[in-house]
Amino acid sequence: MKEEIADILERQFGISRDEFLSLDLEFEKRGKGRIYAFKPCNLKVPTHHEGIYFGTLERDGLRLSIEGCFLVGKFAKRNVLEVEDDDARLWMCGRDLECNLKGYVIVKWRGFFLGCGKGNGKILRNFVPKNRRISLKTSL
Repeated sequence: MKEEIADILERQFGISRDEFLSLDLEFEKRGKGRIYAFKPCNLKVPTHHEGIYFGTLERDGLRLSIEGCFLVGKFAKRNVLEVEDDDARLWMCGRDLECNLKGYVIVKWRGFFLGCGKGNGKILRNFVPKNRRISLKTSL
């Protein structure tokens, strides 16, 4: 699974296989194409999920979660949209952004990764989950 993800990330974001494979993480595919990342350990603690949600394998690539962007965003060499304060605020409110990139794009604000969207060359579609969005009223 880790090799497959490395191939996809190299194609989509220009992330070097060596950099990605150097991460001390394991990956597991679960229902609906969801990928979880975790550090293996022998401690058996009852949990709802083992690991963090890394992203979803879609027909046309890997759509990273916010946490997935944090894990690999620093290695990305392409398809990264760096936004200013106003666009970062709109993004975290769930708004789409104007963007000339196509495919899956990592959104970065200052040193923070705000998630992944899908661009069509004009608009970047927002995938920030509703329960993680901020209110536009409180963000101003």
